[in-house]
Amino acid sequence: MRKLLGVGLLVVLGSCSSPSDGPSAGSFLNARQPYTNERVPVVDITYAAQMAQGPGASVSSFAGTPGLAKLRSAGYTGTQISRGDVLQITVLDTGEDGLFSPTNSKTLDLGRFTVDDNGSIDIPFVGKQRVAGSSPEAVQKRIVGSLKGSSVNPQAVVTIVDRPNSAVAVSGAVRAAGRMAMASGKERILDVVARAGGATGPANATTVTVIRGNQRADQSLDQVMADPKQNIYLQPGDQVILGGNTPSFTAMGAFKSAGEFNFEPGQLTLAQAIARSGGLLDDRADSRYVYLFRKRAYYWTTKDCVLVRPSPYGNGTMPPRTNCPEAMASPPPPRAVIFRINMRDASSLLMMQQVQMESGDMLFASNAGMVDFAKLFTVFQKSVPTAAAPQPTGGIPSSPPPAPGVSLNLPSH
Repeated sequence: MRKLLGVGLLVVLGSCSSPSDGPSAGSFLNARQPYTNERVPVVDITYAAQMAQGPGASVSSFAGTPGLAKLRSAGYTGTQISRGDVLQITVLDTGEDGLFSPTNSKTLDLGRFTVDDNGSIDIPFVGKQRVAGSSPEAVQKRIVGSLKGSSVNPQAVVTIVDRPNSAVAVSGAVRAAGRMAMASGKERILDVVARAGGATGPANATTVTVIRGNQRADQSLDQVMADPKQNIYLQPGDQVILGGNTPSFTAMGAFKSAGEFNFEPGQLTLAQAIARSGGLLDDRADSRYVYLFRKRAYYWTTKDCVLVRPSPYGNGTMPPRTNCPEAMASPPPPRAVIFRINMRDASSLLMMQQVQMESGDMLFASNAGMVDFAKLFTVFQKSVPTAAAPQPTGGIPSSPPPAPGVSLNLPSH
């Protein structure tokens, strides 16, 4: 009797930490956001259509980070001359007895000059001039000032015709990688991507990386297209790299084939994702409590916002409960949402054919309540090994004494 009481006590104590490979169905109701401790809403999948998704609402894996916006600038003015630039210089003299009167010409094309590593050029009739860091207009004034002694009414035109060092490099998943000259100085990310022939993959499966000196920033291409703050101005010497970011979802818990699965954006429904995971384990999963974790920005309206908190007991259904933020006219910050799927409900099965999977989604299938209890029972069912008998310390062990009335007849030698 005491042994039975001891085993019962162990079962009761062990139930506080029963073996399991994930959270129970009831624990999802208390899920909270990391860092902010904000409660994560649990929404029945049948109400997913009522959560309006506004334009640009999808959230990439860079949600919560500044992305390319941390490299924002006013653009490259392009007015300052830099080392390596090529200048076209033309001198004019409108006077009758000017510098060019013997040639019967009012203009003289002095040619093209490349700014050397010291930032200087050697101009005929003028001499060596340091031009790096100056604007073409400032160089023109200096040329005119140098020609005043030998020309009646000199004028000069200085034009930057080539900027080999004022270019950006575009590489990676584009159709025509290479260096792109900055003609206007106001080129943005999408400008150079277009000049490179565009991305080779879908926008939501492509990552844009910009390297500027020792700074680096990343953002998905679809977010660059949707958010003007991410479509930043580029600077000379920037590197723009486009890389693949294959969308995938993760299946965990009581699925037959748990793991990570890649997919083509817009080509996989929730029903197909569960099928790709092998479906539920018949002897383990509770089909009433399958969950979809998603991070997305939603438009909430007071009319359509209905949160459903399913009961972890009984038939798993409860009347809808309204528990929503105030109505919003613009996309709110990205927040986690947990969709609950009751696969015993035909309405949920129909909705599963309409909901599209998004990159980063996670599916979790809960264990049935009896499964965890069976695991615990199996643990206590195993016998506890007993201590081994002590080994003899030495010598040959003596035989036990004979029982009373029994004689031992040993042969004599």
